[in-house]
Amino acid sequence: MARQLSDNLVQLTTNTCVSNAQIGRVSLESVGSHTDVASIDLSYQTDGMAITTESSFARVADSVNEHIGTLEKNIIHIERLHSEAIYATSPFRYTQVLRTREQYADDTDAVITKARSGLQVMASAANDPNIHKGDRAMRGGRHVALARKLRDQIEIYRKMEREQATRNRDRLARLYKVACPSASDVEIYGAIEDPVAGKELAQKITEVCRPAEARKVLKDVADRQGDIVTIERTVGELTKLHVDISEIVNRQQRKLDTIVVSVERVETSRTLGR
Repeated sequence: MARQLSDNLVQLTTNTCVSNAQIGRVSLESVGSHTDVASIDLSYQTDGMAITTESSFARVADSVNEHIGTLEKNIIHIERLHSEAIYATSPFRYTQVLRTREQYADDTDAVITKARSGLQVMASAANDPNIHKGDRAMRGGRHVALARKLRDQIEIYRKMEREQATRNRDRLARLYKVACPSASDVEIYGAIEDPVAGKELAQKITEVCRPAEARKVLKDVADRQGDIVTIERTVGELTKLHVDISEIVNRQQRKLDTIVVSVERVETSRTLGR
C-alpha cells in the first residue's frame, strides 16, 4: 500500500504543480453523473476548451465528497482489522486478517487517488480566468473546503496508523516477556528497535524454550515486526501526502482570498458610485 501510495503521490504532485497556462482549461462536460472522476483523462486539457456549467462542477465536487466519505469508512474498517490482527491467536487467523486489511489498504489508496484527481479538476475549473470572479470564488471555496476535508481524513488515518504501530510494539513486548521472563524491558524494547539486540534476545529464547516453542515464538515475533515496518512506512507516506494537500489548500486559499478582496472592492465602488 505504501509503495503504491508513494507512486501516486509523486504523479499527482507533478500534475498539480503544472500551471493553468500549461494545462489549459478542463472540459467538465465529459463528467456525467455516473462517470468516475478517476477515469477523466487529465492530460486532455487543451487551450480553448470551454469550462462547462456550474452543475458539471458540482457533480465533480459531489464525487470527491463521496470518495472522502468512503475513505472515512475504510479507516474505521482498517482500525478494526488492526485490532483483530493484534489479538489473533492463531497464525492462520493472523494471516487472514492481514490479507483482508491489505485489501482495504489498497482500496483506500485508490480512493485517495480518485479524490486527489477530482480536486485537481476542480482546481483547474476554479482558477479559470475566463469566468466571473464571483464564480471563481464560489468554485474556489468549494475546492478548498473539500481539500481540507480530505486533509483532515488523511490526518485521522495517519494518527490511527501511528497508534497501531505503538500497540504492535506493546504486543510484541508481551510476546518476548512470556517467552523470556528474565529479559528486562530495556532488553525487550531494544530488541524490537535494533536487529542486533533482537538476535541476542532470540538466542536467549532458544536457550530457555523447547525448540518447537522457540520456533513458534520467533516466527510470531518476525511476523509482527514486519507488520510494524509496514505500518510505519504507511505513516511516512501519509505524512508526505498530508503535507502535499496542506500546500494545495494554502495555495488555493491565497488565490481565493485575492478574488474575494477584488470582488469586495468592486462592490464597494459600485455602492459608492450610486
